[in-house]
Amino acid sequence: RCNLLWSAPKTLMIGWVDTIRICIIRKRSQIELQTRDATEYLVDPMYTFQTQYFISGLGPLDDQLVLLGVPKDCDPKTQKTQRPVLIVADYKDCDFFELSTDSLNIRGYEEYSCNDYYLDILMEENRFFIVSPKDIVIASPYDIDDKVKWLTDNGRYEKAITVLEEVGGKTSKHSVVTVGVQYLTHLMSEHLYEEAAILCARICKNDKILWENQILKFAEVNQLKAISGYIPKTPEESLSSEIYEMIFYEYLIVDPPGFLKIVQDWNPALYKTGVIINEVLKHLLTTEVDKNIYLEALALLYCYQ
Repeated sequence: RCNLLWSAPKTLMIGWVDTIRICIIRKRSQIELQTRDATEYLVDPMYTFQTQYFISGLGPLDDQLVLLGVPKDCDPKTQKTQRPVLIVADYKDCDFFELSTDSLNIRGYEEYSCNDYYLDILMEENRFFIVSPKDIVIASPYDIDDKVKWLTDNGRYEKAITVLEEVGGKTSKHSVVTVGVQYLTHLMSEHLYEEAAILCARICKNDKILWENQILKFAEVNQLKAISGYIPKTPEESLSSEIYEMIFYEYLIVDPPGFLKIVQDWNPALYKTGVIINEVLKHLLTTEVDKNIYLEALALLYCYQ
């Protein structure tokens, strides 16, 4: 079947068997009209390409070309017709270059030929309709949101965040924060707390509420130590004092040397020293281990008051 399509008012696409021809309708020059008995307009073939497919349909996509076709060769295993393919190709500079090729999952494709498929187009929306005896498939170019959704659906969160960062951090449907929070949940479900903590610093930046909401997730699984090295620690960017106090308490119980170190390193303006002192005093009543460490930390805390 010959496939004819006007891709522009004066541009005609022709697909015949395995050959594509793109023609321009142009007006003859005065010299041409004077030297021969001819019509005012002519069809001028601009590009001609031979493909590896029997052509079922053609269409324009911006300055590229969409081809619906069936591979010429049969499936080597079944010796039956292969799946139809939808191809986006560039055809500039007299060269036909496939940019993407997608095999279509059409029911009963083994019994069909190229003439059993039809390609229709809604040019205003760049939407393509692939029609077969049993199925109709709707195809359209995917945008950044489609790409991000596909990446997240397939667990490729890191790549999805990178894609969003390259376009300014957000689109109409996704943002580094929303995808990052999904990724964070995934990492924590896999017990990858250090990676999750690094991700927090990447997505939370200076958002105080976002920081605090994510830190509470670490608190729920007793992993505040993992996030403690990445949280904001300057008075200008400080979080609620309760956040720092929760981290102190976890160190107090599970890591006495670490507790002493953050007492030494953290600005006392970040938390209420009286609250931490009370917790240390309570803990000293119930433990005989590492008392010297706790006493040293306690002395520093009294100095900060």
